[in-house]
Amino acid sequence: MDKRRDSHPRTGSATGGASPSDECAPTTPAAGAPAGIAEQGDGAPQGRSPSGEESADRVPSAPRAARLRGPVYIADRTVTTTRRREDLVEVAVCALGIIAVWALGVVASATTRGVTMDVMQFQVIRRILLLPVNFIEGMIVLTTPIAVVSSLVLRRRLRSITQALATSVGAAIGGMALSALARLLPESLTAPLSVDRAIATQGTLSGVVIGVNILFVVLAALFTASGEAQSMRSVRWGWAGLWAIVFLSVMRSSVTLPGAFVSVLIGRAFGCTGRWCFGFGGQRARGRAIVRALLDIGIVPTHIVRTDLDTTTEPLRTWSVSEDEDGSLHSEATCPGNIDIAVTLRPDSGHNRHYQAWDTEGRSLELVVVEPGRELTGTLVDLWNNFRLRGISRWVSLSAKANVERATLTSLQASQAGVRTQEHVGITAAGDSIIVVMEALEPTAPLTELGGALTDALLDEAWAQLAAAHTRGIAHRNLAPNSVVVDTEGRVWLLDWDRGEVATTDLNRSIDVAQMLVLQALAAGPERALASGRRCVGDEALAACAPLIQKPVLPTAVNQRLRRSDLLGELRGALVEDSEAEEAGTANIQRFQPRTVITFAILFVAVFVVLGSLNFSDIVNALTRANPWWILASALLACLIWVGASVPLMALSPERLRFSDTLIAQVAASIITIVAPAGVGPAALNLRYLRKKRVPTAMAVTTVTLMQLSQVLITITLLLLVVVVSGASLSVSIPYGTILAVVGVVVAVVGATLAVPRARAWVWSKVEPTWQQVYPRLLWIVGQPRRLALVVCGNLLMNIGYVGAFWSALTAMGGSLEFSNVALTYLTSNALGSVIPSPGGIGPVETALTAGLQVAGVSVSIGLPTAIIYRLVTFYGRIPFGWVAMKYMERKDLI
Repeated sequence: MDKRRDSHPRTGSATGGASPSDECAPTTPAAGAPAGIAEQGDGAPQGRSPSGEESADRVPSAPRAARLRGPVYIADRTVTTTRRREDLVEVAVCALGIIAVWALGVVASATTRGVTMDVMQFQVIRRILLLPVNFIEGMIVLTTPIAVVSSLVLRRRLRSITQALATSVGAAIGGMALSALARLLPESLTAPLSVDRAIATQGTLSGVVIGVNILFVVLAALFTASGEAQSMRSVRWGWAGLWAIVFLSVMRSSVTLPGAFVSVLIGRAFGCTGRWCFGFGGQRARGRAIVRALLDIGIVPTHIVRTDLDTTTEPLRTWSVSEDEDGSLHSEATCPGNIDIAVTLRPDSGHNRHYQAWDTEGRSLELVVVEPGRELTGTLVDLWNNFRLRGISRWVSLSAKANVERATLTSLQASQAGVRTQEHVGITAAGDSIIVVMEALEPTAPLTELGGALTDALLDEAWAQLAAAHTRGIAHRNLAPNSVVVDTEGRVWLLDWDRGEVATTDLNRSIDVAQMLVLQALAAGPERALASGRRCVGDEALAACAPLIQKPVLPTAVNQRLRRSDLLGELRGALVEDSEAEEAGTANIQRFQPRTVITFAILFVAVFVVLGSLNFSDIVNALTRANPWWILASALLACLIWVGASVPLMALSPERLRFSDTLIAQVAASIITIVAPAGVGPAALNLRYLRKKRVPTAMAVTTVTLMQLSQVLITITLLLLVVVVSGASLSVSIPYGTILAVVGVVVAVVGATLAVPRARAWVWSKVEPTWQQVYPRLLWIVGQPRRLALVVCGNLLMNIGYVGAFWSALTAMGGSLEFSNVALTYLTSNALGSVIPSPGGIGPVETALTAGLQVAGVSVSIGLPTAIIYRLVTFYGRIPFGWVAMKYMERKDLI
């Protein structure tokens, strides 16, 4: 339940009818019986569909204390199906589950195969149990789909039947396709899914088959697409039956345990995909169901208006809900006339529905309808934060009702403590939805949107409201802009206690103080926020929260406003009386940081890619045949690459950089190249390194861009110099005529393109942003000959390292070429191999180098080992050094 407040109330009046384009506002309230007075006929049955099943808007009648005496006007928007992001999240969860189960099965494949062979030894028991097990499985397979489809028919959800059947067919086709693709994988990877053909088919055939059970896939997809288990008994029993036949199938080894789980997860993923593509209907509370739910808790409504939607493009439609003599509720589209009514918009990022209602007593109420199936995303976020952060864990539950109850408890406790917040009137259920009823607020504005109207008295009042909660041991823990609002009378309200906690800790109180301080700094500036905090909570409390002023403890809405801002550093620096704000310490509340996860992910991918791409037998043969001294020389020359890459970065940087730190950054970039195309990984690391050295982001991007441009230009210049100066002595026949023809064609095409004004404008629009960044820095570097010379020398040194390492590797294998031939072969082959954007150039670079040596007259028996040795000293062998350098930079806070 995550509500947001809009600072501008929306007042509307219109007429309407039954068409979607009509906009009908509620009419004058009709007379109604006061709450608490029961009438005859309360026990009459209410609202059943012709089939006898309860529909979403038809709820069985029960004795109640209030009855309708006039129509209830409801302004809402009819949406029969919705595409829930939770379905996409569940698809991702299923995919991760499949990977995890499969990986676990690969590790324990020997155990799985051993259990299967043990089962085959008990032939007599298998024959005895075969008939009853098959009978049970057949009954479950036959009855559960029929029960689910019949339940949908009784609920008159014919569209859901079509969607569920279509999803099942798609799941069957997809399951068979995945099973066929799995057969193309190596046997070591398919071992967890493989079962003996004789057991799987109950025959005498030998061999193994891929145990992706299409029946499990289809049933799981059908049950998922049909509806939620908690709202349909038939779906609930269907899942129970599915798990029963899964258990029986595993017991008689017709499918492996990993194969069974993978099959069900595949079906679940297809079901969620179908549910998202077609849209999910479900049993969401609408119209009559909402009215009935309010009557059940003694509230007799007269008007209900949806308040979380933007009605500028699509107005709301109006229905009237009335009660028959037998107690049944009926609704019909209507237009009560032009009546102005003021409501406050309540946009909700949590996708809950918000309504404003009026009852017969004249009270204005706010209804928050918590939808079913919305819990998954929030639960995953809470689990991640509990795992990642220390000391601020949140209670996690998949039950929407439990979450509503906990939020209501915290809000009620805050209200009892004297905090100005919405009063809860009641909680009721309608269909699959939970409805929270609260007293409606007058139009309010967030503290951050008051501008010049924000006085010091309002800032102090916000602190006073928070202090009232803290004195009763209550923490808010989510002080976002829409949680601290001011009404038209100048009173501060603290709303949205969904993430609050009773019997809280000192850490959570300090987090609240930090959140309030940051929020007020966004609204009024850091000086006024600090002054108000010192007046209300004191210097000691503010100093205690200083280490907690960091993004992990702030709400998402606040972090979005803090992008590219140094406000947090300014606040910490002011609290610890340190002029260097960025040096003010922060509390270590994170068990690990995202960059740690990224680092380990890079290491895992690097190991996986390298081990999967290397042919160790070729490497061993190459190393045993090679001269070890020349291999050592190749490795030493390769170290010049790191030095050469450091010099241009230091020369182009506007800030002074230490050579040792810059050199370590280039070493650390060695591991980044494993998972990124050529040049991308080192550029990203250099950018991060410059930012840590307090180089502004725009300047850092320009510096890295200039560095890459200088590398390209100097490499091309060297290639042309080698061709021109040593052309006559090269062992490679260069087709000058062809090269000139290609260059001429390219120049002609470019010239013709730029001759078209529209094309020229388009090209300039793409180039202009980069040029505007680079041009001033280019003038700056040209005006400093010393820096320009360092850039040129550094790039030359880097190319010497590459070419020298390649030449030494060739010499180590007994090959012989002129240095100019080696340079031409390397520069050309490496450039061609880097065109294909594979991680680190794995594959294309080795192929291009080997082919280039062949063109130069070196046999494959020497060329291939040369390429392997060269890549070993310039790429694969650098991974351990890069890992150590990256860990060092993390420890020294250099990246």
